[in-house]
Amino acid sequence: MTDTPIAMGTALLPVEPADVVTEKPRKLPPVTTGTSEYYIQGLAGAVSRASSTDPLSVMFMGEKLPPGQSIADVDLASIQRLVYESALTRLATKLAGGGFIAEAGSFAAVACWEPGTVGEPYPTDPSVASQRPLFAQFRDGWADVMRRNLYPIAERVSGGRYWKLSLMARDPAVEYVPDAVRAVLVPFIERFTSDQNKGGPMPVWLEAGSDRARAIYAHFGFREVGEVEVRGIKTWGMIYTGGIDIKKGDSK
Repeated sequence: MTDTPIAMGTALLPVEPADVVTEKPRKLPPVTTGTSEYYIQGLAGAVSRASSTDPLSVMFMGEKLPPGQSIADVDLASIQRLVYESALTRLATKLAGGGFIAEAGSFAAVACWEPGTVGEPYPTDPSVASQRPLFAQFRDGWADVMRRNLYPIAERVSGGRYWKLSLMARDPAVEYVPDAVRAVLVPFIERFTSDQNKGGPMPVWLEAGSDRARAIYAHFGFREVGEVEVRGIKTWGMIYTGGIDIKKGDSK
């Protein structure tokens, strides 16, 4: 499954110094997880405040405006509202499918993790191509990248199952908490790719929406496997496999 990188798919990594990623053990801030309205609204709010000036967010939200209205005529508060409402809608689906939300530092950093299974990332919707052609291009691009780079690994090592970092943001309205991002990321990817994970080890997927996000995720052990470009705006597919033997099942 993949989504738009606004409130639906690309992990919106906060601006955090790259040197926060080291091999030195550290005490992480407390993490809580949940699926209640409190968590849903907390993540939707963080994403709306963190991503409403993101180029992809602006582009995709522009496709949701009434005919004749330009995104250039919409103020920031209105874009934030569009992103917030979009996030609420998408999160309802993700949580119903087994996802959950993790937060650290009183929502200083917050993320949605969702389970995925090999198959078409999007249900068929004939109206998308005509009503939202840019999103359709993005959607189809990621469907292809996942089929070529994620699905073969998931099929080989975990029966076609994987976990996805579906949404992630550091809320600019909340005071910075050191290692909050690490706290909602690292413990989960380590668990998902270990024998402690329910159903056994599974690969982890995300789409990074900026060069900085891509670099920081690489520090956490994700590797880049593909990219999609829409109107000059790039996003990068990245996979984390930890200690999984990704050659499992290959013929000798």
